[in-house]
Amino acid sequence: MVRQAALLLAVCAAAVAQEPREIILRSLGSYERDLDARKNYTFLVRNEQRRMDGEGRPKSVKSETHEVLILYGASYRRLVARNDQPLTPEEEREEQRKLDKELERRKKAAARDPAKLAREDERTLEEHRKLMREIADAYTFSIVGEEPVGGHPAWVIDAEPRPDFRPRTDRGRILPGFRGRLWITQEDYRWAKVEAEAIRTVSFGWILARLQPGSQIAFEQRRLEEELWMPTSARMRILARVALVKKFDMEVEVTFSDYRKFQSDSRIVDVAPLGQASGRAGP
Repeated sequence: MVRQAALLLAVCAAAVAQEPREIILRSLGSYERDLDARKNYTFLVRNEQRRMDGEGRPKSVKSETHEVLILYGASYRRLVARNDQPLTPEEEREEQRKLDKELERRKKAAARDPAKLAREDERTLEEHRKLMREIADAYTFSIVGEEPVGGHPAWVIDAEPRPDFRPRTDRGRILPGFRGRLWITQEDYRWAKVEAEAIRTVSFGWILARLQPGSQIAFEQRRLEEELWMPTSARMRILARVALVKKFDMEVEVTFSDYRKFQSDSRIVDVAPLGQASGRAGP
């Protein structure tokens, strides 16, 4: 009888875990833990922008690579390459001048209030967390299959906007404009891959831009070490109108690589690279 009861409980627990909204809620908790841990790492970010012509072909391509550092408890981006070429000596000196100036500014700020910069970074992260927390209420979720991603078994979950969703934040107002598909790992509830598409015009009033239907967003993550996942790539196809007049067609590809743990004594400790993360993701 005891064994039967234990088996029944296990089956019930597995059934609950299979509920798509429950999977989403658990995955959001994992995402927040990874987001908090990300503050302890430095890494490289490569951003490539491709402007497209009327036929959908690239008419200009440019890229910048930044090193993301932690200075006095807050992140700082330093330009290290442009169009995959090292900076010129003049550019390198300018970047060093900017870094020295920022270090001095932060040193003085830390002398007055040691935790101020960290609080500023935390406010930015909290805005992101609030948006992520709205996702569970903004969509109807359904499991449409299972598929391994990067060697990790994952549920494939579709997300359709709920017509009765009422956003609680300004950023949350964009959510009903997208439908998406998520690949969430079965062993630790991580977002291994996400794809989303704009299904109606999405307005960003603060930059006077309107994202057009058909715009696409995708990103992927990989396990960096036990119980920690980090972004490896993000891709965007942006169809927009800026200032409600100018048409805008651009592809943006962002890759993340060379994660290293930052310690309070300012030493960088090598962490095994993400392998695929240093390479470029496909369009």
